[in-house]
Amino acid sequence: MSQNYNFTKYFLMVFVLFTVSKTKAQVQENTILDRFNRNVFNPAYAGSEGKVIAFNTRSTWKGIADAPKTNYFMYSGSPKKNLSFGLSVISNKVFIDTRTQYALDASYKLKVGNKYNLFLGLKAGATTKNSDLDGLERITKIDNPAIAQTDKATFPVFGFGALLKSDKFYASVAIPNVLNPSKFVKDEVFISSEKPTVYFLTGTSIETGFFGSKVKPYFSVKIIPDSKNQTHIGGTFDFKNTVEVGGGLKSTGFMNVMLLVRTKSGISIAYAYDFGTPNGQTAVTQSGYEFLLKFNFK
Repeated sequence: MSQNYNFTKYFLMVFVLFTVSKTKAQVQENTILDRFNRNVFNPAYAGSEGKVIAFNTRSTWKGIADAPKTNYFMYSGSPKKNLSFGLSVISNKVFIDTRTQYALDASYKLKVGNKYNLFLGLKAGATTKNSDLDGLERITKIDNPAIAQTDKATFPVFGFGALLKSDKFYASVAIPNVLNPSKFVKDEVFISSEKPTVYFLTGTSIETGFFGSKVKPYFSVKIIPDSKNQTHIGGTFDFKNTVEVGGGLKSTGFMNVMLLVRTKSGISIAYAYDFGTPNGQTAVTQSGYEFLLKFNFK
């Protein structure tokens, strides 16, 4: 048991160091339920659903010690004179590294025709990174240039986004952070160069004509500099806006299934589970899960 535990820790350490040295894009929130919690990547969603508070937790690579875990908290205020404000906290933990982003969102709504609203958003805040160097069990004391001696850093965040929305359709595009952290932190080994990532998400709602049910297909893309882009395609079946069930497929080689329940009091609870496909291109095929708790002040 101890040997297996040590093996997974060393595997994860090597994987993280390799990823940091080869990938020059910003840290990605590998979420499944992002279309239900869209402020994760796009500030334009602030106020688009009214006053909302939500918590999301995501765990990946089940069975591997210190595997990636993401926690997300979001609050969005009600629009006042077409202007809305919100805040979000996103924490990503991988092995000995923890990154936490604190941001304020602002969104302005414009009327486009009779059916559509256009939301334009800005995100501003800061990200902190902490590394528990004492938790790194090294085989040798010889200095390794791939391992930074810095254990803490803070750098600014500034991003923007847009959302076009109607009752049955939405399309959004955003760059959550246009600033490269390496420009603000001296130790490039600790932070690395992180080029801005573009997020695109679109979906629609189609009436089936049976008992108030709908089919909701969706499609998303992450355009990641110096790395492979990631796509997510899928759909859900919505029964009377109360129960929603469905699934999707990611280009990373993972499939997922999900269930969401909405109550009349405004509470929404969702659970999603993903697993590596046999022919997937990912090196780690262990399954993971995601849980969402959301309250809409109606």
